[in-house]
Amino acid sequence: MRVAVISDIHSNYKALEAFLAYIEDCRVDAVIGLGDYVTDCPYPERTLSLLHEMEKKYPCHLLRGNREEYLLDNRRQDQGWHISSPNGALYYTYRHMSGADLDWMEAMPSEAVLQLGDCPALTICHGAPGAVRGNFQFDEALKEQSMERLETRYLLGGHTHHQEISRLYGKTYLNPGSLGLPVDEQGRHAQFALMEGTSQGWEMELLTIGYDVEGLLKDFRESGIEAYGLYLTRAVKKTLVTGHNYFYYAVCEACRISHKALPDTDEEVWRQVAEKLEL
Repeated sequence: MRVAVISDIHSNYKALEAFLAYIEDCRVDAVIGLGDYVTDCPYPERTLSLLHEMEKKYPCHLLRGNREEYLLDNRRQDQGWHISSPNGALYYTYRHMSGADLDWMEAMPSEAVLQLGDCPALTICHGAPGAVRGNFQFDEALKEQSMERLETRYLLGGHTHHQEISRLYGKTYLNPGSLGLPVDEQGRHAQFALMEGTSQGWEMELLTIGYDVEGLLKDFRESGIEAYGLYLTRAVKKTLVTGHNYFYYAVCEACRISHKALPDTDEEVWRQVAEKLEL
């Protein structure tokens, strides 16, 4: 059993195209997706179209991430998104979603236990079991607690945008990294994982491939997304090309300067952030 694992595409359809070409050549039996398929990059409908093609070609096991949760929350009750640095990219993405797209997300579980063939069961989630935004990168105690309580031998999660294979309490944690927006201090490539399973266990490999970054940057210019997401969208672009987490740095700096939560920060604060981070 050979399985590809992806997470955190964030509408980077160019990276998804490269991934699909790769697995076409290496022949996988299934694909596991750990959420955050859209938002932040241009033309989310192109990412969704590719994902639907992938579902037709391979058995797919897809979860919701926190980005899908945000979009569904907005469907249930208007979140007041508008052109702005804090939530303009979400507003742009939502305007590119159809009812069918949101129905597709709604039908996904937020976590699951998978039994693939006679291989050992896999627990899959976006952040942490029971916490879609749980971040093992920033909360080692949460990771230890999750691994100790894990009822399977394997946990697959994303959200941190950092690739990782680690072992605790005789169990294995795999994070495939981010297909669309890695924060690995390098940039300009995509991350995912391959797993090969037998009845005895799973072997795991972390992979990095290139993709058409310049084409994606051109899409940022042509799509109009930066007119929606303003300074925070600039931070996304800089993260893509450098691998430094300018998105996170910008959010933290805006909240520090304003002493407010992210949705309440104003554009003068973001202008200061952009100047400091050279966005």
